[in-house]
Amino acid sequence: MNKKTVTDVADDVGSAAKGTMAKAADIFDDVKGDVTALAGKAGASAKSAATTGKDKAASALHDLADVARDLANKLDDGTLGSNTAKAASYARKAADSVDRFSDKVKAKEIEDITNDARDAVRNNPAIAIGAAALIGFALARFLKGGSGDRA
Repeated sequence: MNKKTVTDVADDVGSAAKGTMAKAADIFDDVKGDVTALAGKAGASAKSAATTGKDKAASALHDLADVARDLANKLDDGTLGSNTAKAASYARKAADSVDRFSDKVKAKEIEDITNDARDAVRNNPAIAIGAAALIGFALARFLKGGSGDRA
């Protein structure tokens, strides 16, 4: 009978542990690579969705400018009453401003918009907190109104 000493058993256990550790490290590296790849794909998807949203917002702003121009034309031709030349001028100026803003939104990359927003929050924290509170209040009212519970 082949008897093993305690040292032999310890060596066998140590070798098995080293092999297990190597396999675990390989598995960890594989999982880490998969997670990194998935994070990259998720980031790309998020950026694509944000870019699509940015483009839609720019288009909506342009459409808003067109509506303001149509209003100015109606004010000018007397369709909406007399003495409206000043209002028509304001509507055209507003349309031009909205169009310029739309062009800026189209031209900027998502990262630039994110950085601009971050800087605005840093430079004006009170306005950012107020805007967040206002948006939260409006959202709460919207959700409460849509729940069917009328008080």
